[in-house]
Amino acid sequence: MKEYNWKKYKLAVPEWCIPGDSIFGIRMASEMGLDGVQIEAGWPETGFKLSHKRVRDLYVETAGNYNMELISIVMNDLNNHGLRNGRGTKNGDTAYEHLDIALYAAADMGIDTLMIPHFLDNDIHSEQDRENVIAALAYACDEAAKAGIVIAMETAVESDEFIQLAKDVGRENMTLFYDSQNYMCFRGYNPMDHLPKVYPYMCNQLHVKDGIGQAYSSKCLGEGDSHFEEQIAWLKAHEYEGWFVFENYYSQLPLRKEAADPMDLLRKDINKLKAELSK
Repeated sequence: MKEYNWKKYKLAVPEWCIPGDSIFGIRMASEMGLDGVQIEAGWPETGFKLSHKRVRDLYVETAGNYNMELISIVMNDLNNHGLRNGRGTKNGDTAYEHLDIALYAAADMGIDTLMIPHFLDNDIHSEQDRENVIAALAYACDEAAKAGIVIAMETAVESDEFIQLAKDVGRENMTLFYDSQNYMCFRGYNPMDHLPKVYPYMCNQLHVKDGIGQAYSSKCLGEGDSHFEEQIAWLKAHEYEGWFVFENYYSQLPLRKEAADPMDLLRKDINKLKAELSK
């Protein structure tokens, strides 16, 4: 069996998927032999942690100490306070505050990708929501472009709907952050009906996780119904280059009950992905 090509692929994990989170997660990811970490912008209840200069500096310092890359900032609180609400609303104003903090932090920390999830309160439910999302993404892209930052939208909407949305935003740095389980979990779609269509819009990072039905991140890679092996084979055949980010929630239920040490589950997923890429 050939080893997968290190020049083409790098491996990362979000800080919220392993025990310890934050700068502890950077060290733990390094000990697993990974190359990078996704970090969280924070939550309004605690003042959005990346708004604090000392916190940003500690992330950069710790990553340097362990030879790790901070590959992207993720704005997970948008699922609670969505940009779809628009400016002038309580949730919308919180979302824009979040966005401005994340944009500033990415530029300050030298991180070139900002991931914007579109689920729950940030999902599109109406034409007004859609207009608000387009306006927010255009604003984010324009601000991000000043620092060479890419905006990566994570979503499970049907591929043609995403492509039209991207065209309506009309910015070169507007991309898709692909996820191997989202289509099946959130919409019941076969991802292979959509991956070939959205592939040209994808950034150089994607999430890999698995599960059964709507049970989000409930199985290790290849043990769920997300068509994991088929997606990896397709990406490999079409010469995807970039980051694979292990977003199974190893330290949370239900997955964590499958091992005494959550890091053993991450290790299992790393080995599975490497095996698929080496075929």
